[in-house]
Amino acid sequence: MRKRRVLLIDDEPEFSELLTMRLEAHDYEVETARDGQEALEKAKSIPDLILLDVNLPKINGYEVCHRLRQYKATRYIPIIMLTAKSSPQEKVEGLYVGADDYIIKPFEAEELFARIDALFRRAQYSQELLKDEPRTINEIKRIIHDGLIVPLFQPIFYIQPRKLLGLEVLSRPQKDSYFRNSEALFDTAFRLGMHFDLEMACHKKAIEQLGERVGKHLLCFNISPYLIEDPRFEEFISFYKSYTKLEMIALELTERTAIEDFDNFYKRLRRFMEKGIKISIDDIGSGYASLNSIVELKPQFIKMDLHLIRDIHADQVRQNLLSAIIAFCKKTGITSIAEGIERQEELETLIQFEVDAAQGYLLGKPSAEI
Repeated sequence: MRKRRVLLIDDEPEFSELLTMRLEAHDYEVETARDGQEALEKAKSIPDLILLDVNLPKINGYEVCHRLRQYKATRYIPIIMLTAKSSPQEKVEGLYVGADDYIIKPFEAEELFARIDALFRRAQYSQELLKDEPRTINEIKRIIHDGLIVPLFQPIFYIQPRKLLGLEVLSRPQKDSYFRNSEALFDTAFRLGMHFDLEMACHKKAIEQLGERVGKHLLCFNISPYLIEDPRFEEFISFYKSYTKLEMIALELTERTAIEDFDNFYKRLRRFMEKGIKISIDDIGSGYASLNSIVELKPQFIKMDLHLIRDIHADQVRQNLLSAIIAFCKKTGITSIAEGIERQEELETLIQFEVDAAQGYLLGKPSAEI
């Protein structure tokens, strides 16, 4: 059995040498890079894992990670960021430019190796699904054809006065599914080029389940940039239009996946907005890509990520960032939505800062019933 190959990217010689020794002691084969440019070159050899520092010469770690996720050959290499940057915003930015995990220096070696093992276990599950590719393809086809999907709806409320703004639509595989969770299902479908048909099946099932209630509430569908870039996405627009006014549909856009052509991507989205579709930018507080989307699209909604909202009542840094986002929203006429509300103290802080709307378990869990 061959050794797993690790690319360690760090510009501190002493740290790099010590960690290399520890990795080799755990039977990993290690290659090192000292700057972002060298890292991108060496990543072309497709290591099994990348350990990536943020503060790198030439090209910083965030940009290295972002570029690796853009290239087909390196898109799925597991990446763990190792950095002294410890603020919530910096952690979240690392995760949403494509890192799979984020560890703060200094750290215990035991923690690093435990996280590496967990990351490889997750990757192994995806690889196992793809080993028996014919069966996996047939299972996804069956899910699509038979509608073996469970639609869930999570309410989004205006905070003051409390009233329903809309419903976020979530999709899960059935309990007895070949896929153990929605992440495995959608990730595998994407890798096999079946994500378009799967997403369409999910949207159809959700609207069928709503029945006569379609059109009574704003429906918020999570959309990958890959779908927007697909020429067939016009089929989604025609589908929505056959059931309700396009003004009752909001596309929640998250940029956790790489966008190949930003100019064309924004042009297509603006065309859909001209037809009445609303746009919600998801995961605000999680990286520069979403901020770029706000500037380019001028969306109707922005959603603040749960990593920003969690324990916000006890964190001055989070509150300062929240205050800046809310001020921007009010000046530009964008409706602000906070995600992941689980505690009354969090909700009270949002009220204090005049956030427009919120969702989370405190206000309503995802449910098949409305």
